[in-house]
Amino acid sequence: MNKIDVQFQKLVDWAQLPAYETTGAAGCDLSLALREEIVLYPHEVQNISTGFAMRIPDGYEAQIRSRAGMARKGIIVANAPGTIDADHLGEVKVLLVNIGNKPIKVVPGQKVAQMVFSPVVKAQFHEA
Repeated sequence: MNKIDVQFQKLVDWAQLPAYETTGAAGCDLSLALREEIVLYPHEVQNISTGFAMRIPDGYEAQIRSRAGMARKGIIVANAPGTIDADHLGEVKVLLVNIGNKPIKVVPGQKVAQMVFSPVVKAQFHEA
């Protein structure tokens, strides 16, 4: 298994850094840096803070994906997979949408998405 060095910076004290739930997990869990619970209403989309920034090594990207447990409740990542490029140094946020037909509470520290790191392959384009 390959590993890369990803540097993280907490932007708020209550942020939780990503963590792998099991040794075989491909994705690390992302938790929200909320001060209080929020409600996502049906079909509502919110861009929600994780409370951290990171530096991904050149040649890699991070993909933000839905978690199965949240998807069963009706909360998914709206732009899944969302891509974070190596040159993005700002806060990591998660774009969540409620695809259900009833309001759903999201609480501080709740694991709402997962992040997978992948190598980047760039194409060379030639007109044919």
